[in-house]
Amino acid sequence: MVKALCYGSLNPDLIHHLAGFPAAGDDLFSDRWEMVYGGGAGNPAVALATWGVDTVLIGHALGSDPMGASLLDALARPHLDLSGIRQDPAVRTPHCVVMTTPDGDRTIISTGYEDARWQPVPHQSWQGVEAVLVDGYSAGAGEAVAGDASGRGIPVVGVDAGLPTAELSSLVVWSRHEHPDEGQARDLNARGHPVVLTGGSGEVVMWWGDRTYRTTPPPIEPVDGTGAGDVFAAMCTYGLGSNWHPGRVLQMATAAGALLAGRGRAAGVPSLEEIIAVAAGIEVR
Repeated sequence: MVKALCYGSLNPDLIHHLAGFPAAGDDLFSDRWEMVYGGGAGNPAVALATWGVDTVLIGHALGSDPMGASLLDALARPHLDLSGIRQDPAVRTPHCVVMTTPDGDRTIISTGYEDARWQPVPHQSWQGVEAVLVDGYSAGAGEAVAGDASGRGIPVVGVDAGLPTAELSSLVVWSRHEHPDEGQARDLNARGHPVVLTGGSGEVVMWWGDRTYRTTPPPIEPVDGTGAGDVFAAMCTYGLGSNWHPGRVLQMATAAGALLAGRGRAAGVPSLEEIIAVAAGIEVR
């Protein structure tokens, strides 16, 4: 795949590694912390750029504040086009506080999205795009982008998207945490929209046409699962834009998500070579 577009949420993540989650009234010290790029569009965009795909990243405006500047610095890398991201002095950059424990579980506190100012995709940014990823946080703005892509004949991956965006998507990636009802996924597939249902370390199921594919992530020692689902979706986008067989898409996406959870974003997105090596041992049934 040559070029992708990722549309949706952008924020820095302040990640605190804790021995255990706090109870009411607790006063805890984290073992360590880091600030990294984040967001349902930011995480997949970095992954795609890491894999050599020229990627346009756009969503809501960032503030002209230290968090906005830090986020843009953290995102800057080869193959990632940030030129469409506007900074607005009237906006405060959203951020997330992520608490993660040694077993890889995490709790996320998001703030600042209630006033998000979603941007349109500039006309020139569509040139050469072969696949689009839209995250669910972008709601109506993401639906408009998915509709525009669909009208241009560009495949769309909808990540934890609501039904209006899902109905415009070529492939829907839902987490069981956000969408626990398998019946809803089956109904959506019956209307012509392939659906993947992920579940952390549990079984991953894909309904594509009249075929059901199943697999289980490889065993890993979890570090931080934050962003693993986004990297899973990024690989689905890569595979869709590359016209892979559905089973291959599921195999590679499962490997990508597991590898990221086993290393954490601060260690960097796994390379295509690493993912291919792990994917070779994943059975798709």
